[in-house]
Amino acid sequence: MNMDFCILVSTHDKYIDLAKLTVELIHERWRNHPEIFVCGVSQPFSGVTETLLLVNDAMDWIGITETAINELIKKGFRKCYFILEDHPPLQICNDSHLNFTLPALMDKLGAAYIGLYGWDQNTLSSGTVLGTEFYRLQDQDTSFLWKYSLHPALWNLEAFKAILGALPLIEDEISSRSAWAFERRSGALQSTAPVEWKGRSYRVFGLGMLNSRFRLIRSLSRQLMFLTINFMSMIIKWVFGNDKLERFVSFFLPEALFFDGPYPLFWSGVMQKGILNKNFEKFLVLHRRNKELSNYHAALKKNDKNTPLGFR
Repeated sequence: MNMDFCILVSTHDKYIDLAKLTVELIHERWRNHPEIFVCGVSQPFSGVTETLLLVNDAMDWIGITETAINELIKKGFRKCYFILEDHPPLQICNDSHLNFTLPALMDKLGAAYIGLYGWDQNTLSSGTVLGTEFYRLQDQDTSFLWKYSLHPALWNLEAFKAILGALPLIEDEISSRSAWAFERRSGALQSTAPVEWKGRSYRVFGLGMLNSRFRLIRSLSRQLMFLTINFMSMIIKWVFGNDKLERFVSFFLPEALFFDGPYPLFWSGVMQKGILNKNFEKFLVLHRRNKELSNYHAALKKNDKNTPLGFR
């Protein structure tokens, strides 16, 4: 299959074992996936097409990503699925939509970005939902701060390069070049945004792009769950107040933060504040995925022996 797109996994030496787990799960759950490249590490990475070795300051996430994007463009790629190391696919992906539908929609719409974090599952979003011929993608408002979320997404490489290039170092503060700074700063780009890519950010309708097996049951069960949570939250807040509401919401949070779609993912990823995301851990326990949880504990234990530098 001749593809003009690839997968780029972004990581850091500190999280290399976590990145290896994500790559393993991509191999396992995304059939016929495109070539995989890894950036941000200073040593070769096994199981991928190529490691784009670190040449930037290890803390300059924007610079590292910009260098990697330039390398992919030189290799002839026009698009990439950009995936942080702590965003593995949590179920079988819909390879048909990932390999064909979404790249074709990117070309048809002239899109800069198509996020795989669906707008349809009780998430903060802002934009216009397109028709069924566009698989109900959401055309995100230009004023929406999270229009370039670093959840897994398909990027036009020239657009990615232009947006990265519009975010210079601020007052010699390397923190202004971190991944989280990228989300906030790129989302705030309006009058200074690269003109040719302004207003070309989209997000998928996740429940409309599920893997075919039990697709209808999965979609209906997710929708019913969110309707129930919303209704019960309203009743509990009205009858018992905010304290009881917080306890109710926290009970369902591990399941509610799982977002189904062509690339099933967990909101905010596997990591949170430098440790295993507690809600993600509860999600795996709830679904009896004990072996997977053990793999994450083992990977993070190895990571603790690596450089103590924080990255994001």
